[in-house]
Amino acid sequence: MARRREQQIEHLLRRAAFGASQTDVDDFAESGLSRAVDRLIEYKETPDNVDSFIGRPGFVGITARGTFAPSANIIDARQRWLFRMIHSARPLQEKMALFWHNHFATAYSKVAGQFGALEATRMLAAFPDEDPGRVKGQVELFRDYALGNFRDLLIAIARDPAMLVWLDGRTNVRARPQENFARELMELFTMGVGTFEETDVYAGARVFTGWNLARLGDRATPAAYYAFSYVAGQHDTTAKDFTFPIYPDGGRRIPARSADAGLQDGVDLINAVAR
Repeated sequence: MARRREQQIEHLLRRAAFGASQTDVDDFAESGLSRAVDRLIEYKETPDNVDSFIGRPGFVGITARGTFAPSANIIDARQRWLFRMIHSARPLQEKMALFWHNHFATAYSKVAGQFGALEATRMLAAFPDEDPGRVKGQVELFRDYALGNFRDLLIAIARDPAMLVWLDGRTNVRARPQENFARELMELFTMGVGTFEETDVYAGARVFTGWNLARLGDRATPAAYYAFSYVAGQHDTTAKDFTFPIYPDGGRRIPARSADAGLQDGVDLINAVAR
């Protein structure tokens, strides 16, 4: 019976974590499978202090070329995340952050190419407690929404600075609608291939016109940062028609709205594809 319980725990920790040492297996097995599942899911009850063990004997080592700065250096950021995957007492949170990172894949190289290495690292990996502008990077966003509501995550990722760069949302203006985010929203992030038409992609691009970035804070200091900004003057205010239902009553048209109210267009489309 004891060996059977251990095997169940080992399987659970391979799927809901990143595997486990014998010490981990013994620890989780002591309370039984059901409570082990609860412990993984209710991870917010466990302190998130894993970073305090970086550099200590008995833990996976990190290599730094100077001060270890994972909120500012992408190599350090990658090392920190690997360290967290191995040693976190909240492994399901890290596993789901990795899952969402794969689902909403965003390349550092493109963001760095447009905004530089420091800003790209901040957009992707910054921790608010470390960053001078209290920036929350994309990976930290995935931790926040790890087991949360998918629709809420879609709203957050649509406003995420790294995503706005990666899928060219920041260049999406009413005179030249940019289709990349709308296409991936429908094809990769939600509904899938074969569920929409090319006309939906163009309508979706117009929905998100004006979803942009702004530089906030004192630009003369390191605290300045990029954040989502809705630019009403760049929003296409005309009605947008789709081939699939947008509203619960079956309506397929997002109505014409004033520029100031145009942000709701994107929320309506996200609600629809999430539903």
